[in-house]
Amino acid sequence: MNKKRYYYSDILSFMLKKYGKKLGKIGLTLNTPCPNDPPCIFCNKESFIPQTIQGAETVREQLEQGLPYVKRKYPTDEFIAYFQDNTSTYGDLEYLERSFTQALSYPDIRILALSTRPDSIYGELLDMLERTAAGREVWLELGLQSIHDSTLQAIGRGHDYARFKSAYELIREKTDFSAGVHLIIGLPGESDEMIFETFREVNRLKPDYVKIHHLQVIKGTEMERIYNAGDYGPLSLERYTELFCRAVSLIDKSIVIQRNLSRARAGQLVAPKWNIKAEDFKIKVCDYMDTKGIYQGSEVL
Repeated sequence: MNKKRYYYSDILSFMLKKYGKKLGKIGLTLNTPCPNDPPCIFCNKESFIPQTIQGAETVREQLEQGLPYVKRKYPTDEFIAYFQDNTSTYGDLEYLERSFTQALSYPDIRILALSTRPDSIYGELLDMLERTAAGREVWLELGLQSIHDSTLQAIGRGHDYARFKSAYELIREKTDFSAGVHLIIGLPGESDEMIFETFREVNRLKPDYVKIHHLQVIKGTEMERIYNAGDYGPLSLERYTELFCRAVSLIDKSIVIQRNLSRARAGQLVAPKWNIKAEDFKIKVCDYMDTKGIYQGSEVL
């Protein structure tokens, strides 16, 4: 692989350019439910909670339990407090403010990163986040998965694309937060062109970052039932590589790709079992792009 050639805007390159170093990430939970009940067909909330904080209740307890681990894992002195599971802006506003304040009370925490749903974004919440952050960075990630309402209904998202777009626009209007979009490739019923339409539309929105991964079948989900019934076949690694690369060629270089792959824990993953690390997948992606002569943004019209 020609490492000097540009292929896509990966998160490590972004961090080194902006912060001069790699920031570590500690996964945290609010221990609150998701407003979408029943959940999305691919979701099992237990798969999101890091083992390093299991058993800890408050954010303070989670940080005291988890920070020593991530400090050993990442050779850095600054970290991202990442609230990933369920919907991290859903629930009592005072509780949310206390929890985020606890996370930001640690001087090692540089960024507050929140994964959430479009239907849990509203003006009062954004005002609270600006007040609580007090000048520190906030990364606000909206789960979208697809722009197609037929897909969103089929996977049980509980909102349509219009609801996502209004939440995204509200974030842009009211804050200077980094806005991210979460996308899944390989959703049931989606053609290649539907996937590419999603990426073209996301490119028009110009988020600061995207997180992309393939659809995984996780134990205890509706997807597991569908898979076991023979009604869904997961993507192969080669097929996902192709779709990922072609999709990425449709978005501007300015959009950072924070995730290129997702790996559920072995005890939770049903399929597909690729057994590949994110860094090895990155090499595979770059090799494919090199062969095809494409790169992030090369197909933007």
